[in-house]
Amino acid sequence: MILVNVLMFVAIAAALVLLLVSREELALDRGLRMREASRALAIVRGGELSALVALRRDAEEQHVAADHRKEAWAHLSESGAPIEGGSFDLAIADAQGRFNINMVRSGAVAPVILFRNIAAYAGVTPEQAQRLIELIVATGPVTDLRPLRMAGVDPKAAAVLERLVTALPGETTINLNAADPALIGLLFRDGAIAGQLLAIRDRQGFLTDADLERLQVEMPRGASFASDSFWVRTRATIGGTSQQEATLIRRRRTEAGKVEAVPVERWRGAAIPPDAPQFSAAADVR
Repeated sequence: MILVNVLMFVAIAAALVLLLVSREELALDRGLRMREASRALAIVRGGELSALVALRRDAEEQHVAADHRKEAWAHLSESGAPIEGGSFDLAIADAQGRFNINMVRSGAVAPVILFRNIAAYAGVTPEQAQRLIELIVATGPVTDLRPLRMAGVDPKAAAVLERLVTALPGETTINLNAADPALIGLLFRDGAIAGQLLAIRDRQGFLTDADLERLQVEMPRGASFASDSFWVRTRATIGGTSQQEATLIRRRRTEAGKVEAVPVERWRGAAIPPDAPQFSAAADVR
């Protein structure tokens, strides 16, 4: 009996030691992941900071009020850039290449008509388009297009709509240098003119007033060649931990005349809205 009791106590002690060791390993693993997550988030914010600096410098140095993909800020994108213990991805994009749906809240006729035309192109019925307008007016400015799918819009039509429409704070114009080809066609209401403008943009990377003058067309109402709102999306992967964030950046001039670029809103992980830029295919394969 004494031997049996001794063996039982030894077994219990061994089980307790194993449990303590297991909990210690879990705690170490949790601590490692937390450290990796903290490092990854710091790198993600560092990527955002590089975008803020580049956009501010661009506004300070540009001589013409225009923004396009040939500028230095547009070349910040990274795909699988190696960092200590992992990799880094960054995607940056002009946020004003789409129609700002919050513009319909102004009550002006032009934004409402343009939105109706965009909705019709996407396959949204006039009744659904009116329901969407009423929803925006009633609920105030929106920051994300995903709730609009609750208005009963077909998913395929909603996907097209989200390619041409965005949700930005304040009043914004559509930058012709970043607009989708379909949106260019809707703005000019002339397929031939839109095709010529797109060919010029593809060839030289941007459009100017001189290009419109040569084609004898006027700048559409609500359009421009410049932007104040930009997207930056960053992702850092360290070990088995990945942190991802999308930031909407607004560029503006202070009362003192200095240019500043500031984050307006941030989204992390699954909360990132659909109009944020996508990482390159090479980055998503990893």
